[in-house]
Amino acid sequence: MSKIIVTSAYPELTVMVEELAHQLEIDLHVIEAVLEEAVTELSQVLEKYDSEVIVSRGATAELLRQNFSLPIVSLAPSEFDVFQALTKALTISTQIGYLNHPLVNDQDFLSKAQGMLGHKIKYYPYSTMSELSLQMEKAHHDGCEVAVGGGLWGLRLANAFGMAGSLIYSSRSTVAAALRQARELADFRAHKRREEEQQRRKSVSKGLVAHYNFKDLVGSALKETLVKAQRFSQVEGTVLIWGESGTGKELFAQSIHANGPRRNGPFVALNCVAVPESLLESELFGYQEGAFTGAKKGGKRGLFELAHEGTLFLDEIGKMSLNLQAGLLRVLQTKEVRRLGGDRVIPVDVRIIAASNEDLQASVDAGRFRSDLYYRLNVLNLLLPPLRQRQQDIPELIEHTLIKLTAKLGYRPALSKDFMQALQVYTWPGNVRQLENVLERYAVLVGEGEPLSGPDLSNAFPELQSVLDNTLEHDTVSSGIHPLSTSSEREPQTSFPENSNRVHQLTGVSEAEATPGLEDGEDIRIRLGSLADMELQILEAVMKHCRGNKSKAVRLLEISRTTLWNKLSSKSFKLHSSDY
Repeated sequence: MSKIIVTSAYPELTVMVEELAHQLEIDLHVIEAVLEEAVTELSQVLEKYDSEVIVSRGATAELLRQNFSLPIVSLAPSEFDVFQALTKALTISTQIGYLNHPLVNDQDFLSKAQGMLGHKIKYYPYSTMSELSLQMEKAHHDGCEVAVGGGLWGLRLANAFGMAGSLIYSSRSTVAAALRQARELADFRAHKRREEEQQRRKSVSKGLVAHYNFKDLVGSALKETLVKAQRFSQVEGTVLIWGESGTGKELFAQSIHANGPRRNGPFVALNCVAVPESLLESELFGYQEGAFTGAKKGGKRGLFELAHEGTLFLDEIGKMSLNLQAGLLRVLQTKEVRRLGGDRVIPVDVRIIAASNEDLQASVDAGRFRSDLYYRLNVLNLLLPPLRQRQQDIPELIEHTLIKLTAKLGYRPALSKDFMQALQVYTWPGNVRQLENVLERYAVLVGEGEPLSGPDLSNAFPELQSVLDNTLEHDTVSSGIHPLSTSSEREPQTSFPENSNRVHQLTGVSEAEATPGLEDGEDIRIRLGSLADMELQILEAVMKHCRGNKSKAVRLLEISRTTLWNKLSSKSFKLHSSDY
């Protein structure tokens, strides 16, 4: 497994690198290519090798830095090497064109070289193959007879334009120094990787890991928030997340940790409300043996120590007392903790992500939160919108949750039309967490059977009651079924057509589905009056026909038992059991 990849600009350099690698006992892989060709070949090699360092030179090194995250050790020829190449070119012609990346040699060097050589040198900077070709053509039109630089590809281009080409050779000492540096860097990175892996395993064994990342956060309305959070993940600044309960504050905190440079370190979470005030200080800072009655033998490490080289997530930080806020502020300023009852200062390297479901600025104004701590925390801030403000995301959230439930339960529950409509209309005061809980309850109740609808749905989900009632009422009206109809507004009474059942007209239930005990052909007459009065008359008639059986009445009226019970319990309802 080659930890070091070297790009070579010409065959002689390839031979020198391989010879020196053998002498220095360095395992490496050489690619003889420059610029875009080197990028392409290196991409293929990195798919095979778990490499740590790239060694390259000139414009190729600069191009590789733009395309790869691995560290790059410069194999660039020294100024003395370049001066030698220019001196050699003078033996051919005084019309010299020098080609190199603008970051490799500056104009000050060229001025010195021209002064020492006594001849003007025309400079042609390039960064890519296409730029090299254009600059070589320009050098030709400018009357240059010798082109210095550009590697093997530059030599070929110079010859194609009828010019002589001169390579800039890296000296043996330059190559050896670069290879030694690359070996040291590769060894350091490999050692650091092993340490991080050991730290990661320790964190996993203690459960101090982030279980979520950005791919677990769904919804087009969150796009801008996700982009901001991803930027935050790449830096070390303290993050303050604000959002209502259930909006996913901890999911964002875990994702920021998992996507950042501390991803291999521990992720420690603390809900400041869940721990009693008397214990919160010892949880955060730890304690020495004998610090207080009941202290564990040997003492205990606090959460700051556990989160060393990782992230500490403090949820509901606005509920922390002012005394503890002062202690937290001191740790953020000094990056040191001292256990309760201890006299030793312990350095800690921890990134803080805090969250709150209340306006901390308002808490500062009210004197409940320290302004200095607030400004210390509010470096990078993230506002999570409630679900009612991104209802367009609900279908995607439903599908995402169903996929997780299917994997968990072994089946995918069938959702009824009424349930889907209610889910998309409900305002979700508990936000995404409440939506997930409702879907899980539904999945458990329905199993692999038929979807829940009507009264069964209302009974199982009382929180959706008002939405379900509106949905059913809307469906009844949109289907052309009207609760009341009159043949003439002048008539004091309204009768329904003969040979039809009133309940059938109310609910749309077919005769075959009618409840036993109803008499075919019986009319129901009601007096015109207020809507509440006419509804009362219908309820009385239906309860008489159902002989007081509320379950039958619920099915016929297609309302929930709760709605029926509320209506029957109203002061206006005078019906007694003796009436039916």
